Amino acid sequence: MRWETYNFTNDFQDAILACLIRHPGDFYAFGEIIKPEYFSGAAANEAVHRALEYKRKYGKWPNFGTLANFAFHKAARVNVDHANDTLDYVEKLAEIDTSDKSAILDLSVTFAKERALYDALKKIHAAQVEGKRDEINPTKLIEEAMSVGMNLAELGLSLYHHTDEVLDKVGDRTYGVMTGYKLFDDLWKFGWCPGWLIVPLAPPKRFKTAFAINLALSIVQHQDVDVLYYACEISQELAALRAITNLTGWTQEQIWVNIEKAKIVAKEAVKTMFGTVWFKGYPSKSTSISEIRAHAKQVIGVYGLRPKAIVIDYAETVRPDTVDKKAPDWRQQADIYTQARALGAELGCCVIMPDRCNKETVGRQVPNMKSFQGAFEKAGIVDAAIGLCSTDDEYLQHRLRYFVFLNRHGDAYKHFDGKVDPERMKLTVDKEIDFKPDEDEDEPKPRRKSHIVRRMAKEAEKTQRED
Repeated sequence: MRWETYNFTNDFQDAILACLIRHPGDFYAFGEIIKPEYFSGAAANEAVHRALEYKRKYGKWPNFGTLANFAFHKAARVNVDHANDTLDYVEKLAEIDTSDKSAILDLSVTFAKERALYDALKKIHAAQVEGKRDEINPTKLIEEAMSVGMNLAELGLSLYHHTDEVLDKVGDRTYGVMTGYKLFDDLWKFGWCPGWLIVPLAPPKRFKTAFAINLALSIVQHQDVDVLYYACEISQELAALRAITNLTGWTQEQIWVNIEKAKIVAKEAVKTMFGTVWFKGYPSKSTSISEIRAHAKQVIGVYGLRPKAIVIDYAETVRPDTVDKKAPDWRQQADIYTQARALGAELGCCVIMPDRCNKETVGRQVPNMKSFQGAFEKAGIVDAAIGLCSTDDEYLQHRLRYFVFLNRHGDAYKHFDGKVDPERMKLTVDKEIDFKPDEDEDEPKPRRKSHIVRRMAKEAEKTQRED
């Protein structure tokens, strides 16, 4: 730890307290972490103690005059001289220039952390000198000191205090990640934002992995960001190979014929990317979201990656974090969605996690919210769901339709047409097309056979009674 980075004078501690009293609206959150022992000098310590006492009793911070009188009368019961010193100190605080309040606020948490560490070290030293080492936990004291201020970011947002911060953050073009596909970026104008869960949904062998690879490559070809790609069905090498065919335009057969030339072409193609796609493979059902989180944090720390998207390919190949034999399968499937969404929020990424649709959807033109494999509840968790649609005829024609049937953050039921080059794993999104609901959606569902049998039995029984 670089101790020289913690260096605050008593004048700065006085400026903090003056700002807290004069601008309580701006310093309201910081007031929750200050303690009297952070302030040097008996008068400063007393003033902070009484300010906190007043806040607890009356629900607001005192002004300078109120604090001076409140602190004086409290302290005078014990020591009049100490009370006069506190009164003089508060009067001095009232004269401090607080026009630099923004800079002071920015440094206030660091100040509190420094003083908390200093106080912890004093307690540890005193315990050592007095032979009371068993009465304290040095590790716990240091950890508590280091955590000072960390919870301020988790307190939430005040519409009164934080409108500028909110608009600056979400209005920044780098807040969300653009897909690189114009029609998608026109639909999600600020990109896919941190914490969003995007689910491409398709039947088996209908280009889920190809679409995920195309998205990953398109993202890093249009922005200086990285993508983490977790291949949970095929190996990481095969996933990367498919990405290389996309980048180079070479088929796998062409690559195998001339590996050395393919290396040269691939290295040149990779230069078109602003960021990188980092592939990591796991055998199917062998990893969980928690393990993916641990790997993501490790690779980010070791290689300094700046991911804005995480691809998990695909949902059904991920193992639940905890296998509860009593919990129904649909609940565990939905939990994987919830955990993936939380992972994205924690790492500041969107999560793209393809999934397989249920068998009832295979013959339909487009999916709907009942189409998720294993759990209808998944529909309530995702931020956007994109059906990868291709009838048998369309599949033979290398045609693929993209149907946005769920969109938490914009228009749904958007329908796009595109083409597939399966040998080079390249997918295009070419134009918007009309959405025509399946004809069978509006047709009345036939009665189940058991209903018909019961009705015939009742009619027969009625006939017998009449006879």
